[in-house]
Amino acid sequence: MRSPSRLTGPLLLAMSSIAFASNTPGSYTHYAFDPSAGDLKAVDFGMTVESDPGYRANVFWSNQFSLVGGQGGYTGMQSNGGEKRMFLFSLWNATEAKPGSSGSYCLDFGGEGVGKSCRMAHEWQAGHTYRFHLAFEGDQWLGVTVTDMATRQSFKLGSIRANANDISPRGMVDWTEYFEWNAANSACNNQPYSRAVFALPSGDDGRAIASISAMQPSKSCASYTEVVRTANGSVQRNAIGNSSRGPVSGEGGRCMEARQGPDGRAPVVAVACHGSVGQAWVYAVDRTLRLEDNTCLDVAPGATAMVVTSKCTGDAGQQWDAADGQLRNSRSGFCLAAHPAGAPLTMQVCSGMPAQHWQLPSSRGSAATGS
Repeated sequence: MRSPSRLTGPLLLAMSSIAFASNTPGSYTHYAFDPSAGDLKAVDFGMTVESDPGYRANVFWSNQFSLVGGQGGYTGMQSNGGEKRMFLFSLWNATEAKPGSSGSYCLDFGGEGVGKSCRMAHEWQAGHTYRFHLAFEGDQWLGVTVTDMATRQSFKLGSIRANANDISPRGMVDWTEYFEWNAANSACNNQPYSRAVFALPSGDDGRAIASISAMQPSKSCASYTEVVRTANGSVQRNAIGNSSRGPVSGEGGRCMEARQGPDGRAPVVAVACHGSVGQAWVYAVDRTLRLEDNTCLDVAPGATAMVVTSKCTGDAGQQWDAADGQLRNSRSGFCLAAHPAGAPLTMQVCSGMPAQHWQLPSSRGSAATGS
């Protein structure tokens, strides 16, 4: 599900006032407006991804809304498993759409219902706050303009014709979704850590501000998930205890890479960093180093030097203690060492030599609340 044209949003989110947690790992913040606010013509959402899960992560941060009459949609941004990052605006049961700024485009979508979606590839930046301005433009056309609040750059995703004239003050939800969960090899320990801040939705140019009515984790990987209320919204953290997904770099700036091998085992080498799927690791809370296909860095049984990837089992040969820049294997007690480019990695007596120094992916989230 990496192609942006096939991503359709949450797997199980009801368009009622409370959305149900899906089986996809993630988190949800639900909102309510004061009844006196009435129906709305425009809403501003704000989100900041403070801890980037990595360019090869498959994560969607989004703002879901309902329209008066029951139609609904969402707008947000994604990290797409190594493809270009994307901003999206989608509306169920819509038949007309038109693009906005240069580079945007609109298409049909299916999966959890049908409708129209307007999208734009844009390399969003961690730490930047993005404002999503959802507004009716006349004749039932509903548009979304995105502003990077750090640079003040704005672009329009597009406009979609709705079967409504107003945005409902009920049924708004901000959510994080780890959408690679559909893959057969997905597991809680190979999902990358992320931290996102969601602001309280603001209606009709600030005349109405929502409040939080509920917060919840998804059903999957719930113990790895935390949603915390703040004065201005909420913080959603997922894959807590794991690192982001990215390179493990060593001597000479080379990256650890798994290469296809026989019998499901792949030899591991140190080569030039190029961002391939074989170089995208998560250092998990159980001290394993995992690829997206949920294979683990391993010391083959009966060997002290053969370093491979194999199916994750929790065996001591797959557990690595990271300290002082070294990776010490729990079975052998030896340290992972790099050799000339393209040569297999080996295990050596821990000495602190440069060939034994490794930089793990960043942004590992601790289990403490608010960290």
